[in-house]
Amino acid sequence: MAANRDLEKSPVVSIADADDKIKLNVQDQLSEDQQLVVKRYLRKIDFRILPIVLMLYVFSLIDRGNIGAAFVSGMIEDIKLTKSQQGDTLTFFYIFYLLFQTPANIILKKTRPSIWFGITGSIWSICCMCMAFAKTGTVLIILRAMLGGFESGLTPGVVAFLNYWYTRSEVATRMSVFFLAVPISGMIGGPISAALSGKHLGPFKPYQAIFFVEGAITLVLSILTFLTLVDYPDEAKILTQEEKQLIVRRLNTEQGMASKAKPTIKEVLNALKDWKMYVNAIIFFGFNNLSIILGTFGPTMLAQGGFKGTLSIYLASIKALCGLLGVFTSMALFNKVSYSTMIIIFSSISVPCYAISAWSTNKYLRLTFLSLAGYGSYTNIPLPLSWSAINQGGIIKGLVSSAMVISIGSISGAVIPRFYAKEYGPKFTTGHILTISFAALSCILSILLRIYYTIENKRRDNNPVNLDHLPLEEQRLLNDKHPTFRYKL
Repeated sequence: MAANRDLEKSPVVSIADADDKIKLNVQDQLSEDQQLVVKRYLRKIDFRILPIVLMLYVFSLIDRGNIGAAFVSGMIEDIKLTKSQQGDTLTFFYIFYLLFQTPANIILKKTRPSIWFGITGSIWSICCMCMAFAKTGTVLIILRAMLGGFESGLTPGVVAFLNYWYTRSEVATRMSVFFLAVPISGMIGGPISAALSGKHLGPFKPYQAIFFVEGAITLVLSILTFLTLVDYPDEAKILTQEEKQLIVRRLNTEQGMASKAKPTIKEVLNALKDWKMYVNAIIFFGFNNLSIILGTFGPTMLAQGGFKGTLSIYLASIKALCGLLGVFTSMALFNKVSYSTMIIIFSSISVPCYAISAWSTNKYLRLTFLSLAGYGSYTNIPLPLSWSAINQGGIIKGLVSSAMVISIGSISGAVIPRFYAKEYGPKFTTGHILTISFAALSCILSILLRIYYTIENKRRDNNPVNLDHLPLEEQRLLNDKHPTFRYKL
């Protein structure tokens, strides 16, 4: 009781009080004791948030990608899929995946993250399990479309959700941890599917076992997400009062508190008018496409180079391992090297290496450079998304932007893989040229956007504007246009 009375007597900084005492986009200098408090609460948040969203994303990628393993495990013959239906399973997944990302992020803000991620994850995992029992191509395509629609809420949602908890200087590392799911899924997804297809599990045929077991794993993870994910920092029971006061103050200095932000049509429309969002989307399009092609058609490229079918599947996992090393490299460089510099460096590795691999006639040379392309390519998934996310300046704009950037960037998955169909083989020249050209365009746009950010930051430095006479909430509506906001390069 005494402890409770002491806690009640301790000064509590409410969100409203904190708003009155801060200067937007200007972080206070922390004392040594406060720095220790920040480190302590970051450890707690990292432990409670990152593992569950990482594993949920890993198995979402496996659930969307296991269709390839199912095709080579007897599904095509068993339910008599036509070539057109095979292509439609990919196309309709991405159509619904793209259409629902922005609405999904708006719904995320109107509910709680644990509820939203838990429910959508449970539904898409059930869709995956139901694919095991599809008897016709039409039913399979419908289930794949539903899978895409419900998966659409995860990636842009988590990108926005991480900004609920971390400041601009902290979020990039955590976003990279989340996107470790891309190479991890590439490393474990194939072997899991191969193991399931090689065994008879009860009444299941090999392809049925792939869908059912992998979907069931995702269902368990989704339920755990619903039960364990902490929604908002100002409501987090895992934080002490001192930790909660400090994190609320630091977040209020930047984007504000997600628990208090309410989306309006005007804010959404203003976010959609920002040309920089579309430049970021095109940047992500090119890099994401390269990653998709490597992940989906890496085994095909190696098989075309001379490796046998099964061996090519296992060797293709090397590029994912290299990608994992690339992401770890970028994480070590955060707050030391600018985002744009890292994007340019890693694209300068991935694009030439992919080109050499694509047109090499030596199978070992092809394997080497395909793996090096993975080192640069997988790293350039979290980097442009992090760069875009931290330069929005507000919760609602961040929600809209993350959804739009990922939606537009994911169009590549519905379009470019068509040029890697059998009729374009064995050289796939059109597909290779498109993949290299879009990745090169992304690199060029990254350079141009960096130049713009540099010029705009200098302009604001040389022309200071004081908006202290405006209420803080009105200032927040300016997002990245606020005169004290500085773009991260």
